[in-house]
Amino acid sequence: MTEEQMEEVFSEYGHDEMYRRFRTPLYVTGLFDEVEMDELEDFFENFELSPSIFFDEFRFWFQYFSVTLKDS
Repeated sequence: MTEEQMEEVFSEYGHDEMYRRFRTPLYVTGLFDEVEMDELEDFFENFELSPSIFFDEFRFWFQYFSVTLKDS
């Protein structure tokens, strides 16, 4: 997923500030390098996140969600 796509999805779900805080860690870790937009959209539709969440927590829950999708 491109940076523009990431920003679009975060913004669509009201997480603009979270995206600004996570932009660099997302780039450095490559968390979304092999992820499609619809997977991130599904994540936001199924998880309620605190605006003050830390990146490591976000990454844990997203990876947890991704694994559960693959096991289905």
